[in-house]
Amino acid sequence: MDNEVYKCAYCDKKMRSGAEVYGLGVKLKEGLEYPGAVGRTMTVHMPVQGRELACMVTADGSQAKLEGWNLIFMVCSEECGAGLKALLEKEEDLFEEIM
Repeated sequence: MDNEVYKCAYCDKKMRSGAEVYGLGVKLKEGLEYPGAVGRTMTVHMPVQGRELACMVTADGSQAKLEGWNLIFMVCSEECGAGLKALLEKEEDLFEEIM
């Protein structure tokens, strides 16, 4: 598991397992869900931006799910987090709330 490589959802930079990362949680608009991907990594198409972004679908009972988040995007820095948040805010048809 220590050799697993993740990528920043915003800049696509590789991040090794165990490295410091930041998360950005989102709440999907009502009626949108990804039941087949619960607890796993998947990509979400951003129609306004024309991009595919990797994220985790929160698992039932997880702290993120209990806090109301449906998806978690992993980013490598606070700067990438701010950039990703700005990008996600343009996707008004997908997301109700972005943390």
